[in-house]
Amino acid sequence: MAGILGILAFDDVWNVSRFLYYGLIGLQHRGYSRSGIAILNKQRNIFTKLENVAPEDLEIKDLNGWAGIGYAGIRNKYPMTLDNGAIVVDGIIDDTNILNQVIKEPEKIIDEIKKPISFIAISKEGQLIAYRDELGLKPLSIGGFGFDLAVISSEPTSMLVIGAEFKREINPGELVIVDKYHIESKQVRMSRKSYCTIEYVYQARIDSIVNEKDIYDLRVKIGEELALEYPIRTDSVIGVPETALPFAIGYSRKLNIPLDLGFTRTGSPIRTMLSSDAFLKVVGVQLKLNPIKSAVKGKRIILIDDSMVTGTTLKNTIFNLRKLGAKEIHVLIGSPKLISQCPYGVEVPEEKELISANLDDEKIARVLGADSIHWLSLEGLFRVIGHRNLCLGCMTKKYPW
Repeated sequence: MAGILGILAFDDVWNVSRFLYYGLIGLQHRGYSRSGIAILNKQRNIFTKLENVAPEDLEIKDLNGWAGIGYAGIRNKYPMTLDNGAIVVDGIIDDTNILNQVIKEPEKIIDEIKKPISFIAISKEGQLIAYRDELGLKPLSIGGFGFDLAVISSEPTSMLVIGAEFKREINPGELVIVDKYHIESKQVRMSRKSYCTIEYVYQARIDSIVNEKDIYDLRVKIGEELALEYPIRTDSVIGVPETALPFAIGYSRKLNIPLDLGFTRTGSPIRTMLSSDAFLKVVGVQLKLNPIKSAVKGKRIILIDDSMVTGTTLKNTIFNLRKLGAKEIHVLIGSPKLISQCPYGVEVPEEKELISANLDDEKIARVLGADSIHWLSLEGLFRVIGHRNLCLGCMTKKYPW
């Protein structure tokens, strides 16, 4: 998973480096361990800055140009320099030589791509070229900054950060080419929608719009669905910040159980699901989730999280709540069980590492230290989203590609 961004000014007097920098910060919830910017200057030269840091720590003072692309994720090869430009990719592509031809013959090369990816490329001739995979697994949106800038991004969140206006989502299978004079759109592959479920329940930021769904409203509805499926009477409902807070709001409203802010955060947001560092998975709990004692002491609690992978993060969270005096802890997960690895670039580990794939509910609750644990049902997920055009591979082992 990654956040990708492209910005093109309709006049080369602009310097878009700062727009790219702040736009990437608006995408770093999609990946924060690698980031980079490639920028095109007036002399038609492309300069690239790529570092193993979060976007907010990327040094850009030497970058100056009127068009460029940016990347926030976990792979250290983007932006990738091409013969006649540069490219950023959300997804996994086995043959990177194919990408070198994207600028020259985008339609032809798209037919040779064998896995679902979205990409944004910048050419030395001043074209911004973007494509979203035919399944729509990797989101991509287009917007603008008045009549001055065109913006293409994984999510509208990056547009909001820089004051740009979100126009629409790029359709699955759609190719978009932008230059100083016009915007061209073409449906180069037939859309066969199979949207990534993880985008809805975890990946997208809560103020985003993905696949025509307002993420905040959808997650509140997931909380309401959890309340219908598992109406557990307790003293308090707590959501794990920040993704699961809307789940907790929906659950609380539906059952009229008080909602508490159970945690406060230390430092920058850390998404432990994205980390391959076992130490960070443990320490990251304390960095992002410091429990509030008065909110939990002596109370029976519903603790709602967006997903559970290895269980490490949740186990430490529950331990900390117990230490502060929580009387009961019933865990609800706002997604179905994760039981299989994702081949499309979402950071879901191998099956042997997934706690839901290896233990039954009773054993999982015991390992975590919870009184009970429950997951959103598949049917409940379908009801909330309103359709079944979803990739559920990590939950069912059935993949669309």
